[in-house]
Amino acid sequence: MRVVVVGAGMSGARLAEELRRAEPDPETLSVTVLGDEPEAPYNRIMLSHVVAGGMGDPGATRLKPSGWWERNHIGVRTAASVQGVDRAAREVELADGERVPYDHLVLATGSEPTIPPIEGVRGPDGSLAPGVFPLRDASDCRGLTAHLEEHPGRVALVGGGFIGLEVACALARSGRDVVVVHPRAWPMDSHLDSGGGRVLIRALDELGVRVVTGARAARWDGSALGLDDGTEIDCRTVVLSAGTRPRTRLAAAAGLEVGRGIVVDDTMRTGDPDITAIGDCAEHRGCVTGLVGPAWDQAGVVAARITGATPAALYTGGVAVTRLKAFGVDVVSLGDLAEDIHDTAVEVTVVCEPSRGRYARVDVVDGRVAGAVLVGHPEPVGFLTQLYEHALPVPDDVLSVVLGRADASTTDTPSTMPAAAVVCRCNGVSKADLVHAWSEGHRDVAAIASHTRAGTGCGGCSAAVDGICGWLRDCA
Repeated sequence: MRVVVVGAGMSGARLAEELRRAEPDPETLSVTVLGDEPEAPYNRIMLSHVVAGGMGDPGATRLKPSGWWERNHIGVRTAASVQGVDRAAREVELADGERVPYDHLVLATGSEPTIPPIEGVRGPDGSLAPGVFPLRDASDCRGLTAHLEEHPGRVALVGGGFIGLEVACALARSGRDVVVVHPRAWPMDSHLDSGGGRVLIRALDELGVRVVTGARAARWDGSALGLDDGTEIDCRTVVLSAGTRPRTRLAAAAGLEVGRGIVVDDTMRTGDPDITAIGDCAEHRGCVTGLVGPAWDQAGVVAARITGATPAALYTGGVAVTRLKAFGVDVVSLGDLAEDIHDTAVEVTVVCEPSRGRYARVDVVDGRVAGAVLVGHPEPVGFLTQLYEHALPVPDDVLSVVLGRADASTTDTPSTMPAAAVVCRCNGVSKADLVHAWSEGHRDVAAIASHTRAGTGCGGCSAAVDGICGWLRDCA
């Protein structure tokens, strides 16, 4: 069987890996990944760290060491831009005219940055003006890094979502003067309530990131960013982080159903049984996640069905857990918060310490966590996430949970953490998985990461993995 994956991003690469893991014989299952970038698959989540100067070149974020794809008989073709899909012939056509046949095609085309309508942000030829950069791929990263070396002054970021704040904090850590422009009343407004948003603004200010809210970027002249309220921000660099949109052109041109993304069912199949879609480009049950964890879950389902490892595997949706773990600020959002904290059907518990940059809110409905927001408040994260993901009953004293004092909150300690506790959310790696890997001889963080994938996603669990390794080392 010939499987062709269009897209060498984090979801396409994970699918290829899962396929080969389930079917090691390349004669039985041929896997080809077509990526339009010149780089081998890399972790784009870490690009902000590259810009901040902590990881050298984007090549340092590659997902696998040199030669890994070849050794595992996975054909990764870089700079291979797919221009069309011939469903009747079951072939994809590359920009150079080559046609690549498939038995099953997977679209993992990802997403592209949204370019807001700012006067002067584009040049006469339609390309972005000098000094203006998104940060979506390695090319953007290299361009921005080179520009910052020549223009070390203030940087303005347009958009205060997760990606924008991650980049802002990384740049501030490297010594940059950073201003974030966000049109809503507080950053990360789709994930935080007003209390959490206001505390976050204060925490960011302490880190050297100034946030301008309630205003939109309107003009760019190469030396200043003008806002629609008349404010002028002097800067030579603008980073666009105003969201993304699924890349659906190939699917639409091939006659597949497209809404916000490429429409798929619970098997991740499109209307064509020989074509599936995963990751940022896929729309499942009306939702486009844009997160790496669900994309990797989708890759697992598709691989299980294609290889026959689990023919009935289904993707029924991911758990809404999102985490920003930038230098100096930690934000976690679980589920959905009630619009009215006085709603009698919801038990709302809030702890707010603005001067310490700490805020926590937990909404409980019918004895279960319905939503939570934690800003600079890491103590209850592990326990609350377990309660939410598994719909477990919340202890009667919710405040003790929020303060990290509930008995079960000691699960943050390696020795008392339950074996089933999930340590790496991106990859679904539990404490038991880490202990098992250790027992098999993987005796350091790098070896455990290679064996279990823990820490290879957003990196937010790195400290926990390191702590468990230290505990295992002490117990040996």
